[in-house]
Amino acid sequence: AAHIDGNNDEWIIRTDSISKRWAKETLDILRSAYPQYDYTFSQADYYDSLDQLDNSPFDFIEAHLWMTSYTDFYKKIGYNFEHFSSTGYENVVKYAEDLYKSDADGWDSKLISGVKMLADWSRSENKPLITTECWGIVDYKDWPLLHWDWVKHLCEIAVKQAASEGRWLAMATSNFCGPQFHGMWRDVKWHQQLTDIIKNAKLPE
Repeated sequence: AAHIDGNNDEWIIRTDSISKRWAKETLDILRSAYPQYDYTFSQADYYDSLDQLDNSPFDFIEAHLWMTSYTDFYKKIGYNFEHFSSTGYENVVKYAEDLYKSDADGWDSKLISGVKMLADWSRSENKPLITTECWGIVDYKDWPLLHWDWVKHLCEIAVKQAASEGRWLAMATSNFCGPQFHGMWRDVKWHQQLTDIIKNAKLPE
């Protein structure tokens, strides 16, 4: 979604004709000035209405996908992207790992379904994919005693599935690739293994 203008709180949604026209006109301006580059807008939702989206202005689809955004996981643990309260993060600490491990195969399956959905969408649109934010949980603080094994597992199965689809030009290993996330960053071998999978992934034809 995007603001109609900077002077009110009214929003337009991505499937609206105004939004589609704005995207096309914006990229037309950029292409006229810098034709040597490829252009897109990031996609992080509307996955239940893909047939209403217009990817024609884009050179590729930059799709974000997480298990938590493709399921009711956050709803179940009481996390709502709170901006001015730590309640959501506290609920992640209390409930997220236990909820995931209570039905790991089920959550894994839903994530894989989401990856396949993006791959099928890419094929139908004849546009390659890039994913820069992904795969398991959107927000996970590097707080003491939090476990990263389940987060890394979700990211690993998604990377392997995406790499096998032949639709991705590039992908990240997770939302936590920066060294400030010590809990994940310290596992150097894991990062090397996933980087090898990404580097050797089948590319779109």
